[in-house]
Amino acid sequence: MTDNTSLPDPHSAISVNGITFIWNDIFRVVDAFYKKVAINRHLRGPFNVVEDWPEHIERLTHFWWIRFGGKPYMDVSYNPIQKHFETGFSEELLEVWTQLFQETASSILSPSQAETWMMFVKGIGRALNYNNELMKQYHQKDK
Repeated sequence: MTDNTSLPDPHSAISVNGITFIWNDIFRVVDAFYKKVAINRHLRGPFNVVEDWPEHIERLTHFWWIRFGGKPYMDVSYNPIQKHFETGFSEELLEVWTQLFQETASSILSPSQAETWMMFVKGIGRALNYNNELMKQYHQKDK
């Protein structure tokens, strides 16, 4: 997907609402989190579509890096709404996902970093739920 020469320095820093994250903070959270997702009894089903966990972790580290204002270093596009809809992701699964993410972030980051990141997670979660409901309604009309 990408060679490691294009990755930011692990100590490259970005500021989000006055809270500093380094690239390695983001990688450590994403890596630890998705290792938990892969074995979580509720989440592993929808995530069975992931064929290459290291690549998935790399892509999601990049996703969060650019969401926080970091410079893109991979040539990828993201369509989380469609991907989550196709796997049958639900509001209940999103609650499990969010709780697991909160636990992971809080165990690795400072409280202010974890709180800042969770503001993004919750906003994206609301958008996913809303759009998931719209897509359900749209597909029900086709039946």
